[in-house]
Amino acid sequence: MAQKDARAIQAELARPFAPEDLEWRLQKAIEAQKRGIAVPFVTNRAIQNRLDDVVGPDCWYNDFKPWHTAGKKEAQICGISIYFEGKGFITKWDGAEDSDIEPIKGGLSDSMKRAAVQWGIGRILYNMEPVWVNIEQKGKSWYIQKSERVTLDKAYLSMLNALNLKPAPAGGIQSTLEGSGTEPVESPENPPQKAGTPAIPPKDGGAAQKGCQVPEKQEEQAPEPEYEFIVSTAQVQKGMKSKNTFVRLKSADGKEINAFAQGEHLTLVPGAMLTNTKLSTKQQDTVVYFILESYQIVPQDQQAA
Repeated sequence: MAQKDARAIQAELARPFAPEDLEWRLQKAIEAQKRGIAVPFVTNRAIQNRLDDVVGPDCWYNDFKPWHTAGKKEAQICGISIYFEGKGFITKWDGAEDSDIEPIKGGLSDSMKRAAVQWGIGRILYNMEPVWVNIEQKGKSWYIQKSERVTLDKAYLSMLNALNLKPAPAGGIQSTLEGSGTEPVESPENPPQKAGTPAIPPKDGGAAQKGCQVPEKQEEQAPEPEYEFIVSTAQVQKGMKSKNTFVRLKSADGKEINAFAQGEHLTLVPGAMLTNTKLSTKQQDTVVYFILESYQIVPQDQQAA
């Protein structure tokens, strides 16, 4: 696609979304009155579609890293990189704490939404006044009643009208109303849809693909490796009901991915070499990530000097 200048990209990214592309979460609940305050977020699906439409699918990518905070929860940080002609890829970062349920996936999803705001995507939502809604209890959590969707959409459109703005066309299915900051629990009867193996962007972010006009890097030939991945970083992350080990893996050809292994894996330490690795993918909203299902550690005496 034809290259656009930075101002044109900024304006197109910041265009208000259709109400259908917003999700609403319960920020505060007054249980005795069954009332609460709802706040809007742009869905990850809508963010990805916006980036595809504005800069092209081959001229942006995202990256996730664990992020340590001073609080009790672990967190994820997301960087969204966009290619600009003559400048290359520019990355803007932001992060979010892991959620209470399915903590890592919730952190990945929320950190991408916050990183998108750094690019102006959905920033207009900060102009919203608090919206009071009726809520209902499901289990131990409180949720926005589905009948409040009309009220929420009307409040959002009224805000745009006051600013003399019009929303973009809807990107797909009506988004959901969520509870008090939690992600829905996966059910064995309704597991998340598995996606194909996501492309792992090279260090230049895939800029050599058609449309970004960045010369391909010439790589030196290396001897056949005796391992598949080296562990760059490893960290055990604790949720309310489970533990997961987050690892950043560097493949023999220099590419890096983030993966999660279920449970606490004390052998996954920085510098460990892995072979016979089995990776699968899972999807939360539109975020696709790797699961490290099995592996073998290369013994120290077999590792090349």
